[in-house]
Amino acid sequence: MLIRFSVENFLSFGEKIEFSMVASKMTRHHNHVINCKDKRILKGAYIFGANASGKTNLIKAIAFANSIVTQGLENISLDKKFFRIDPSYKNRPGVFQFDIYTNGEFYSYGFALSYVDSSIEEEWLYRIDNDREYCIFLRSKDTESENYRFASDLQFKSNAQRERFKVYSSDISTTKMKKKLFLSDVVMRSPDDEDDYKPFKDVMDWFNHLIVIFPHSKYSAITELVDNDDDRIQLETLLNYFDTGIETVSKKAIEFDKAFSFIPEQALDKIKAELAEKLKKDAKSAFVQPNSTLIEVKLENGVLTAYEVVSNHGNNDDLFEYSDESDGTQRLFDLIPIYQKALENCVVLIDELDRSLHTKAAQEFINYFYNLSNDVATQLIVTTHDSNLMDLDFIRQDEIWFVERQKNGNSTLYSLNKFKERFDKKVEKEYLLGRYGAIPIFREFVLTTSALNDGEDDGNND
Repeated sequence: MLIRFSVENFLSFGEKIEFSMVASKMTRHHNHVINCKDKRILKGAYIFGANASGKTNLIKAIAFANSIVTQGLENISLDKKFFRIDPSYKNRPGVFQFDIYTNGEFYSYGFALSYVDSSIEEEWLYRIDNDREYCIFLRSKDTESENYRFASDLQFKSNAQRERFKVYSSDISTTKMKKKLFLSDVVMRSPDDEDDYKPFKDVMDWFNHLIVIFPHSKYSAITELVDNDDDRIQLETLLNYFDTGIETVSKKAIEFDKAFSFIPEQALDKIKAELAEKLKKDAKSAFVQPNSTLIEVKLENGVLTAYEVVSNHGNNDDLFEYSDESDGTQRLFDLIPIYQKALENCVVLIDELDRSLHTKAAQEFINYFYNLSNDVATQLIVTTHDSNLMDLDFIRQDEIWFVERQKNGNSTLYSLNKFKERFDKKVEKEYLLGRYGAIPIFREFVLTTSALNDGEDDGNND
């Protein structure tokens, strides 16, 4: 579970902001809270704000840091990721910190990176026991030598592992490793069966189970759901529940060249060769999305075969392709599979949950998540413009957050909790009236006669 996240100098977050999932003392909606070692943690959070306020940037910050941890800094572009409104921020570090609960332990992990030379400036991991911090490791840049200083309170059961860890820490302290995170390096190199490295593996496992969905993200395993009878029935049941008109979902084989007929023949031959090579090496199938359709490609007996997801709206002789569905139904195809993850102790972040969804559909999506994941350490964190969700009979006030852009372009983040509103307050109305900020500000302007006539023929041309 995510306990707390802070970020500094990333996109619109110039100054440090902190996002917390720690529950307040209120008792309403008790199924929205789970106890982790006697600490009350929220299962949901709903982030509101005007367009261009920075809501999406909060999700991007978490996704960006997650990509660095799981894919490596050398594979991630840092171009234009700093707070660009003030050019001096390019020379300041970007700082990301996660306080998390995973595998029965509380950890605090973070890193600071340089945007100038794409390197790690500092990295740290602490285990937190009863509010006491235990240093797993602390790695910081030595400004004099450009190597790294290293410290750790980690204790080892055997001399062999103690000596192994000395090698790891010695390696990571050199400038040759400036693009490497110590967390991922240890996980990659350490023995799987050694409990001494549990903190590293716990934290990496948490990042590997983080799910981030942006408005145009596509669920790439939808055809696998269709292949599994239990998963397919659940998908059909939920699509029906959300009133999409879909009765059943299946997939049909189509000619590969027909599925990609919009691609020039020469380019298509290259794509086919690359797909075939990929499938031979390391995959049973590949997911491709040409022209707003859902296509699964398999290599069967050396031949590429394509399968398309289709749905029955009541006429089994005329099935609907994915591209025939409404935007809202297509969105549900991408969101419903999240429910499979609701029982897996993961964190799900969705940017613009309400995109193409009716308010009632968005509310039911959230309700079903809470009901399905009751007593499970799974969290749902979303951004939304739908103020109808801002209902204290529906969600808790400590689950409501606001993002607001300041005059200097910096985004700030704050909780509804700071306003100490009563549980029976109609906060949606107050929000739209501007009581909490984080709403669009429309400034008056005068459209002059000269502006209206700009570019028009004045009749004096010869």
